[in-house]
Amino acid sequence: MDARKELEAKGCIFSGHFIGTSGNHLAGYVNLDPILPHAKIVKEMVGLLVKEFADQEIDAVAVAATAGIPLSQWGAYLLEELTGKPVLGVWADKTGDGGLAFERDGFVQAVRGKRVLILEDIVNQMHSVKKVKEQVEKAGGTVVGIASIAANKGVSAEALGVPKYVKLCTTAYDAWTPEECKKSGLCAKKIPIVEDIGHGHEVKATWPDYPGGFVKLLKD
Repeated sequence: MDARKELEAKGCIFSGHFIGTSGNHLAGYVNLDPILPHAKIVKEMVGLLVKEFADQEIDAVAVAATAGIPLSQWGAYLLEELTGKPVLGVWADKTGDGGLAFERDGFVQAVRGKRVLILEDIVNQMHSVKKVKEQVEKAGGTVVGIASIAANKGVSAEALGVPKYVKLCTTAYDAWTPEECKKSGLCAKKIPIVEDIGHGHEVKATWPDYPGGFVKLLKD
């Protein structure tokens, strides 16, 4: 499978002015929502990722909610099919303070003392995936590795602090902190911020008079 080709075909790859989970400003974005209804494609992508960890004695697959939930379920199912041993699938829900936590009954127990694989749809600035890693370790689990369908440049096992990292494709684009963007990035050029993909709506709420304005890309 050519993962990038599939993402492009389903309209998952965008260029423009986006806000990532970290709050950084991005010149591109990967939104996997359009591909999630295609269960067969998602299954195949997740299968390619978990196959790389079939010899790692994985006990559980963890993800960040909400788009990652299908990855946790397919990941656990396919690993169990590959290895013949039980594998659990859990996710960390978003908290009111912008963090992530295993809040659902039995999820902490599912990773405590276990070898855990973290799956992600897209790793941009590594913000969300590192939060999942923190929660797994806080719960007493060991992160064996991380795998994602797509990743921005600079994402590596070393940068993520894990023994192994696997991705299906790279989607490279520039990124700036909010301060950098105002000085020399897309904000300085008054490029409109996309408000309905990523976290642009949050910037609109705190900076409604941004000189470049805001745009929406998603269709009803």
